[in-house]
Amino acid sequence: MKLNSQCNAPETRDPLTNLVSQFFGNALAEANPSDDNTRRHSPRLNVSETNQEFVFAFDLPGVTDQDIQVELHDATLTVTAERPDTRDQGDQETRWHRLEHRYGKYSRAISLPATASDTDIEAVYQAGVLTITVPKRAEAKPAKISVRTA
Repeated sequence: MKLNSQCNAPETRDPLTNLVSQFFGNALAEANPSDDNTRRHSPRLNVSETNQEFVFAFDLPGVTDQDIQVELHDATLTVTAERPDTRDQGDQETRWHRLEHRYGKYSRAISLPATASDTDIEAVYQAGVLTITVPKRAEAKPAKISVRTA
């Protein structure tokens, strides 16, 4: 299963690199507000698997279900969403002191394994989390074989 996203920063398991990333993040991209990286980013994702299905849970806080698109094309599941920037809707005298919420377009593409079915896929959005359940093909599910005595 291959995960693609708009984020350029590689995720790593090295604790020191993770610590540095937590403190500094993508400081260069945030320093330049016109940089496309500040407008496009990928949502965090949890992936799990059972004998019957794959489950993908995307964090999409502040996004309405009307602003989410889920597509499956050539065994690639793509989730796109947009969180509108609400700062312009406020009072003109409002001064922002800190902005940590991300606004703009979210995008994440996942190459599904050959064992994933392309039918009966379910997407449910609740409490800021989009959960997509992809069933496995019948031939991919483990079959129970009974043992008999001779």
